Amino acid sequence: MDSTMIWGLVRMVLALVIIVPSAFYVTRWYGRKHTVGQNLRIKEALSLGSNRALYVVEWESERYLLGVTNQTITILDRKEDTQCVQEEVPS
Repeated sequence: MDSTMIWGLVRMVLALVIIVPSAFYVTRWYGRKHTVGQNLRIKEALSLGSNRALYVVEWESERYLLGVTNQTITILDRKEDTQCVQEEVPS
C-alpha cells in the first residue's frame, strides 16, 4: 500500500466517525422538535384479532374508547378525565 491510499482510507474513516453520529443526533433532534399531537395520547390498546382493536385515547380533559377496524373508527364511549379536572379546580 502506498501512502496516498492509506491517507485516503484514514480520511474516509474520520469522515464516517464525524458524519454518522452527527446524522443520528440531528435526526433525533428534528424528530422531537417536529412532533405533532402532543396533547393526544394513547393510554391503552387491546387487540381483538386480525385488524381489530380497542383504544383508550386521552385528548385534553377527556378520554375516548375507540373501536378500530380496517374500514372505520367508532367512538364507543367518552368520559371526562377526573384527574385533569381536579387539577384545574383551585383549592
